[in-house]
Amino acid sequence: MPGMGAAAGLIAQAVRDRKKITLYGDYDVDGITGTAMLWHTLKAAGANVETYIPHRVDEGYGLNADAVSTLVNGGTQLLVTIDCGVSAIAPITLARKLGADVVVSDHHEFAGDGQMPPANAIVHPRLTVDGQTYPNPDLCGAGVAFKLAWAVAQQLCNAGRVNEVYRALLLEFTALAALGTVADVVPLTGENRIIVKYGLEQLPRTKLAGLRAFIKAAGYEEGAKIDATGVGFTLGPRLNAAGRMGHAREAVELLTSAEGARADEIATYLESQNRLRQTTEKRMFETALKTLDWPEDAAEQKARYEALPPILVVAHESFHAGVVGIVASRLVEKFNRPTFVLAKNGHEAHGSARSVNGFELHQAIEAARDLLITGGGHAMAGGVKLSMEQLEAFTQRLHAFGGQHLTAEHLTPLLEVDAVIDLPDACKALCQYIEKLAPFGRGNPSPRFVLQGVKIAAPPRRVGAAGSHLQLNFSQNRSFARGIAFKMGVLEPHLPVGSELHVVTEVKLDSWNGQERVDLVLQDVARATGEAFDI
Repeated sequence: MPGMGAAAGLIAQAVRDRKKITLYGDYDVDGITGTAMLWHTLKAAGANVETYIPHRVDEGYGLNADAVSTLVNGGTQLLVTIDCGVSAIAPITLARKLGADVVVSDHHEFAGDGQMPPANAIVHPRLTVDGQTYPNPDLCGAGVAFKLAWAVAQQLCNAGRVNEVYRALLLEFTALAALGTVADVVPLTGENRIIVKYGLEQLPRTKLAGLRAFIKAAGYEEGAKIDATGVGFTLGPRLNAAGRMGHAREAVELLTSAEGARADEIATYLESQNRLRQTTEKRMFETALKTLDWPEDAAEQKARYEALPPILVVAHESFHAGVVGIVASRLVEKFNRPTFVLAKNGHEAHGSARSVNGFELHQAIEAARDLLITGGGHAMAGGVKLSMEQLEAFTQRLHAFGGQHLTAEHLTPLLEVDAVIDLPDACKALCQYIEKLAPFGRGNPSPRFVLQGVKIAAPPRRVGAAGSHLQLNFSQNRSFARGIAFKMGVLEPHLPVGSELHVVTEVKLDSWNGQERVDLVLQDVARATGEAFDI
């Protein structure tokens, strides 16, 4: 990777010279796990190393001048960034001016004008140096940190093959890198797929005390298999919750120095933070619906849906700044429109945005650049800060931009499928073939199949705490299968026994009490007649 040799050499020399090193990481899973990997690498060599994670609400993303001044004036001689820094021109300029060396490890977009920070070394998977490029430009921040830790270990061992201490650590790091790679939703292809495949195998057998306590607190039995879905929906959100609801430093402590009772204490704390995040998210989502004047009556919802603007802007003084991105994603899922969710805070509003496939969100942000204090992003996500005085103008600007650039195709939900099969094809052998394609995620989604003309073989049953999910039994050509339809509980009265349906489904092999069976995980349902469900 371009810049890797210089970066690893500088860090290894700082270790040998007993310089004070500070690892400055981002507050998400990507930054937390990357910071932990480099901390373990340096601590194994007896380095004088500390970590710093900015507060999401008080400091915001990336390096800031106040933190840099405090760290360097406090004795930091080498500042190493993890999952941030490549666009932090001013803070890194300040660090160098104050006398510190800086190594940047990041994977985010470069500054808009292409300017690079004046760091001593930069490690980035999309950086080109003297014509040299890296074959995996989609490496996440934790993946970059994993490679940097490996290179530093080689420098400290003065050999291409590291010693047994570092070999054991690097194997542990595959688990941490897998957590960051899945949670950061980078494509699970190429090198990322390899990291996640072996990292998921390492997770259940990790010897890191904090990680073991974390996995146990999340409800996994010792040695239980953890797949990418488990990371994305169970482990990742718990690590992220610390940074969203409070401060991510406890999560970093958990994956670095915490052991015994302290590890259990932090793991339990992360559980409580995640529950708080869930409660806050639910409340914010309900408030957002009210702000959009979304009717509770199903008959009125169709008319309101058609009247919604092409880009949604939802702002409220009760919104928690750490949860706005999740709520934006939920609104996009419900309304299939690009959505900005902003927390009002005194004279300012700031928040996150999420997009729909095919619509470049950063272009909408650029169209309102003159109204913003700060703002940026990429095709599918972004963030903005603006004064309250500009909120109405910002909203109208986005509505107009959406009207000009969003088509009916953009606003129509799209479900991609891979093949049409019959119910007898949904068998154990198919599941075993599918498993060979794992891990699944962005860039490598789990295969989806269309089953045409299957019949409801038994009365559907609503399941889940609020009856929001639906358990179904299907038949076709003397074959039978059980299915689960998440968030489709409202369809229960509309699916009498004998109903003929077309369904889109994933096919999973489920184990229960030592028995294996095939389950259909439904993604969508339609009447075979083409008649719409009146809900």
